[in-house]
Amino acid sequence: MKKTVLSLGIAVAQMFAVGAFAQGEVGGVKKPPPSTPASPQERAAAKAERRAEGAEAVKQNKDGEVGRSKAPPPAAKATPEERAAARAKRQAEGAEAIKKQPSGEVGPTK
Repeated sequence: MKKTVLSLGIAVAQMFAVGAFAQGEVGGVKKPPPSTPASPQERAAAKAERRAEGAEAVKQNKDGEVGRSKAPPPAAKATPEERAAARAKRQAEGAEAIKKQPSGEVGPTK
C-alpha cells in the first residue's frame, strides 16, 4: 500500500511540475518585442551592402571562393627505387617484430 501511494504521489507531483513550467515566462524572462517588417527601401539597401561586401571578399581571395581553404602543396613523388626501399624496410621491421613476439601472447602462431 505504501509503495502504491508513494508512486502515485510522485506521479502527481511530476504532473504539476510540468504544468507549472509550461506556463511561459519562468524566472522573469521576457520575450523580445515583435520585429517590424522592413520596408522595400531598407531591404534594397541591405542587399546592396551585402553584395558590396561579397564582391570585396571575392577580390581579396585569389581562388574566387569565399571561405574556401587553400589546397595543400602537392606531395613530392617518390621514385620506384625509393618506394621499393621503403617497402623492404617495412617488411624487415615486420619480420623482426614477429620474431620478437613475447610468449603467451594471444594470436595465430606459425
